[in-house]
Amino acid sequence: MVPEPCRDSGKWLGRAIRATALAIPLFSAACTTKSELGFATLVNEVPATRAIIVPPPGGPAIVAVLQRSYQNGVSQEIALSTASLTPGQNAFYVSLASGTSPQSEIDDVLNLPSLTQDRIQKEMEDRLPGIEMQTSLVYVQNKYGPFGFATGRSASGDVCLYAWQRIEPNEPAILVPGGIISIRLRMCDAAATQEQLLRSMYGFTISAYYLSGSWNPYGSPPPVPAQLGEIDAPIYPLGLNGAATSVVRERRIRVETSPAPASQVIDKDTVLPSSSPRPSAPATQEPAASPQTGYPVVPPPSPTQ
Repeated sequence: MVPEPCRDSGKWLGRAIRATALAIPLFSAACTTKSELGFATLVNEVPATRAIIVPPPGGPAIVAVLQRSYQNGVSQEIALSTASLTPGQNAFYVSLASGTSPQSEIDDVLNLPSLTQDRIQKEMEDRLPGIEMQTSLVYVQNKYGPFGFATGRSASGDVCLYAWQRIEPNEPAILVPGGIISIRLRMCDAAATQEQLLRSMYGFTISAYYLSGSWNPYGSPPPVPAQLGEIDAPIYPLGLNGAATSVVRERRIRVETSPAPASQVIDKDTVLPSSSPRPSAPATQEPAASPQTGYPVVPPPSPTQ
């Protein structure tokens, strides 16, 4: 016969084994249900100080920056302050590509196709739905080069602007690509004019770059003007309206310039300033002296000049 203490210990051991067998599944279930939360997106919000494009002084202000990184570049949606009754968010859409296109099996390569009318029209329909946009045929450019734009008016009466620009080297780089910068601006405002909205496209600054000697989408710097520093090549300050208003003085003789012709209007978007007037030449004969001052009097310009 088995002693009584042995039978009790056997029962205790059996109970311990059964309890352990029941605790293991419960512990495993608790470990499998605990996990970290994941997001099915590759876009992250970054601080406003990391925005690729900085708006001009005076606004519009940056309210948020959404960024997505690629193997060969980065893209951002820079949300701007909006004072509009039109649905949608004012924003800069900018992409920086290093110029290389690596092979990848997943969608993490930035492709920037060339600008075409169909692509721009599709973008305007997506970002400005229901607004009839008129593309301007006027040539315009900012400090980074030429750009295009279209304007329209929403059903609520807001003036809307959509502008696009592509910055890349003028000369194709075969061995060392220079990179590409693609920019879009979507903006609607209830109180601004078309000229005020265009100010954002003229005054923005690109503040980001790649630390690589081969990355240079801006191309070679422009040459110095030929007349700069040359003799007999005066440079006069221009007035605010683009017309020269300089006055030549020598030996207390005043030479008056002829009135500038009126500005030429091409269309509703562009006004070409008049050409700079040229000072009229004095008469070849010796001018008579004025009895009041004793200095020679320069005759006025002839009507044909």
